Amino acid sequence: MSAAGGRAREAVVSLPRSFSPMPAVISNERFPGLMTTFILVATLPLFAQTFYYLNELPVPYLLSKAWPILVVPFSVYGLVWLRLPGKTAFMLFFAYTLGFNPFISMVNLGNGITDALLTTVKIWPLTYYFALSGMLVWVAPSYRRTRAVLIGLGVATFAIMLLLWLVVPLSWYVNNPELGKLFMIEEERGYRIYMPMFFGALLLFFLTRSFMRRPHWLPAVGVAIGFVLLLTIFKQRTSIGAMFLVCGYIIVTSMAPQRRLVAIGLFLAIVPLGIGYLAVENAQNLAQSLGGSLTVRQTSLGLAANFLGDNPWRWLFGVGGTTRFGSVTLADIFGNTQFYIADIGWFGVIFEYGLVGAALLAMLYGWGLYLVLKATRGVDDPIVLALSDYIVFMLVTSAVYSLVFTPGEFAISMALAVYLSREIGRPESVARPVHRIRFMAPFSRSARDHSRT
Repeated sequence: MSAAGGRAREAVVSLPRSFSPMPAVISNERFPGLMTTFILVATLPLFAQTFYYLNELPVPYLLSKAWPILVVPFSVYGLVWLRLPGKTAFMLFFAYTLGFNPFISMVNLGNGITDALLTTVKIWPLTYYFALSGMLVWVAPSYRRTRAVLIGLGVATFAIMLLLWLVVPLSWYVNNPELGKLFMIEEERGYRIYMPMFFGALLLFFLTRSFMRRPHWLPAVGVAIGFVLLLTIFKQRTSIGAMFLVCGYIIVTSMAPQRRLVAIGLFLAIVPLGIGYLAVENAQNLAQSLGGSLTVRQTSLGLAANFLGDNPWRWLFGVGGTTRFGSVTLADIFGNTQFYIADIGWFGVIFEYGLVGAALLAMLYGWGLYLVLKATRGVDDPIVLALSDYIVFMLVTSAVYSLVFTPGEFAISMALAVYLSREIGRPESVARPVHRIRFMAPFSRSARDHSRT
């Protein structure tokens, strides 16, 4: 208050009659944050079949083999009580591969009933779609926590691979897949680490999506470092090439329509010519560089084609499969240990499940990709879109690697994409205000004058 000309100036401040403090956000997670993170870190690699073929690590290897049985309660919960897209497609495929195909193997390969049922083990991880969905709904991890865990597992994949490359002695590397599959040495590729790459590839797709959404140097550097590590340590040609193609697919589809058309036109004009030139000029060197892997695939392809022969029923329904622990193995039938059905792509699927089974498998993956794209429509989030990109990656590699080699990757991609797309749009729960702060009404002018006297 100041006096000017004998008159007092007054500052009048209007206050609200009451004020409610900002309510705190309530977590919907079933467990405390640290425990929820631990559950995700411990279980997601098992759902993704990270240790499924790494017999060098006995405990996680055996746990990964038993995981489909251990999570049966979640599978039943997800199948019966949750509203999940694509249930019919999964059940139709299960009916054929789990109910019909074992009897085909008994007729064509001479399997006993127990061995025939054990051949279906490779399909069991497809149930992870229901099991992981059930677990996620029960544990109820937040979108931010799930996203952080997926990114962290991707970073850990590359960090652990680099650490192993630096510290593991050369004596640990083997040239026989039966002795180990993690540390390999080959004449064509030298020393390499066959690192499970689900989370690593997902990280590359996430970084590419992030860069196209908001250009920044950090995601670009991350993608570059990832591919350098893949080329120098991982050295799995088909997988690396497919990751590169999917990253290109992400870039093109993220462009404006006019630029997209220009990019597609340049691709269609230049890439086929480049591939043709390299194929003509380096055909002999290419065959030499592929070396043993090409020979093994040629051998497997020839043996499978000869066994199917001209029998239309075998081509239509397949011949079934065997297990290496059964009384009958494909190596015994063919008299050749260099037969790997997982390395001949779709022809291996036709050999085991027939054209009918291959059509059902293609329908399942195609329908799954459609459902994921539909669920993520309007969701501008890099990690959710990266999960759909991984299904595209699996379809690209299916020309060489069978889609039933690690079907858990497809199942976990679908489950996470559906869950996260729903979790993003869910409003946060907040607590009710514990109290309200009330302000008394201001004194009137006459009351103030009276109080001064």
